[in-house]
Amino acid sequence: MEGYISFGQLGLFIVFLVLVGVGGYAIVMIRNMNAAVKDIEAILKENQQDLNQAIRNVAAISHNMAAISSDVRTGVDKAGKAMQSADQIASYAMVVGEAAKVIVRMLTSIKSRS
Repeated sequence: MEGYISFGQLGLFIVFLVLVGVGGYAIVMIRNMNAAVKDIEAILKENQQDLNQAIRNVAAISHNMAAISSDVRTGVDKAGKAMQSADQIASYAMVVGEAAKVIVRMLTSIKSRS
């Protein structure tokens, strides 16, 4: 007994096999995802109290960070002002030093003339 298979029938058979393969893969993936979700749920239940404690602490920590950053900002502003003051003092010291040099030169030139 001889039978012929047309290209259309062969194509449908190949599509059927591909769909069966994709369906099997999808079933395996869903089972794996379900197992992972169960594991995650168990971990969350185990650590529920710790997570609740951490969530409560996040608000306090963010409040403390805001206060610390404000203090740091104030400290940096004060340090900048102190640097400006130190720069002004250094400038005044240089002016006084130059004035002292001029006075010393004048005194030495007056002494050398005498």
